[in-house]
Amino acid sequence: MGTAHSHSNFLGEMNGIPNVTLNNGLEMPMIGMGTWHHGPKEEIMDGLKFAMRNGYRHIDGAHIYLNETEVGKVYAELLGSGEVKREDLFIVSKLWCTHHKREHVEPALRLTLKRLNLDYLDMYYVHHPASFHFSGEDVNFPEDESGELLHSEDDYVETWKGMEDLVAKGLVKAIGVCNFNSLQMKRLLENCKIKPAALQIESNPRFANDILRRFCEKHGILMEAYSPFGSPDLPWGVKMPHILEDETLKGVAAKHGRSTAQIALKWQLQRGVAVCAKSIIEAELLDNLKCVDIQLDDEDMAAIKSMDKNLRKIDPVKKLKNGEYVLRNKNNKYYSFDYVETEECLK
Repeated sequence: MGTAHSHSNFLGEMNGIPNVTLNNGLEMPMIGMGTWHHGPKEEIMDGLKFAMRNGYRHIDGAHIYLNETEVGKVYAELLGSGEVKREDLFIVSKLWCTHHKREHVEPALRLTLKRLNLDYLDMYYVHHPASFHFSGEDVNFPEDESGELLHSEDDYVETWKGMEDLVAKGLVKAIGVCNFNSLQMKRLLENCKIKPAALQIESNPRFANDILRRFCEKHGILMEAYSPFGSPDLPWGVKMPHILEDETLKGVAAKHGRSTAQIALKWQLQRGVAVCAKSIIEAELLDNLKCVDIQLDDEDMAAIKSMDKNLRKIDPVKKLKNGEYVLRNKNNKYYSFDYVETEECLK
C-alpha cells in the first residue's frame, strides 16, 4: 500500500499542478477531476481515461454518483497496464448519508473500495452532515409513502469516530467533510481525535464562501471548491446566467489572453483553495490545467471578488409523489445551509 506522499514526482506536476500538504503531511494535487455526471456512464469513463492519461492525478468521486463500478474499471485498466502508478494518484470518495452510524462507516467504505478496485483511499469525506435512515447498502433515498425522505438523527460526531477508525486501520490516508457550516466544523473540532484534513464546499466567483475559507485557513484545514463554474446545467437553485459568460470574468480573461474557466480556477488557487472541476470534454480538461501558469494581480483578484453575490446553487431537491419538489435535506436536524456565516466564527 504505497504512501501517496512518498513520491514527490506526481505526474500532475509535469503539468505544473501544484501540490498542497495537508495537515497530516499527505500531499494532494490542487486541481482534481470530478466524476459526478448525469449522462451515460461511458462518457465519464472516457473522460476519466483521457484526464488520467493527460496528467490528472486527483480524482474525486462518491458513492452517490452511482458510477463507482465504472470508475473502478478505469482504475483497473490504467493501473493494470502500468500507465499510472497507484502511489501517484490521489483518489477520493465520500460516505453517503445513509451510513452515518459508526458501525456502518467501514462497510460503506469497503463497498466503495471493492467497486473502485482499490485497497485504500487517499481521502474519504463525510458527504453531508445530514443523515438518512439506513435501509440497506444501496438504498440511498429511503422514503415514506408520500415520497418524503426518512431522515435520521445520527450525529456526525459519531460518524466521525467511524471515519477515524478507518485511518487507524489503514483503509484511508486522510479524512474530511463536505457541506458543513462553521458551527458544525467547530463542534467537530472540539470532539475529534483526528482533525479534518479538508472541507469540500461549493465555491465560485458568484459564491466565494470566503468566511468559511478563512475559517479553514485559521484551523489548518484545506478548503476545496466544488462547482467552481457554478454548475449551470443543474436544475437546482436560482436560475442564473452562465458564470463563464460573466463580463467581469471575460475582462480578466481577455487581459491575460486566457479562457474564463482558467481565470475562475486560478482565482481559487491564489486564494489557497483546491478545486474539483468536472468536464468530460477533452479540450476543456486540457484547458483547465493551463490555469496554473497565470498570475492574477491585485486588480484582477478584486474584480473577481466583486462578482460575489453569496448565492448558493447546490442545495439538492427531492421530488415527492405528488410532483412537488422540496429541499432534500431541509428537515434534517443537521441541515447546514440555513446558517448564515459571519465573521463571528473567525474569533
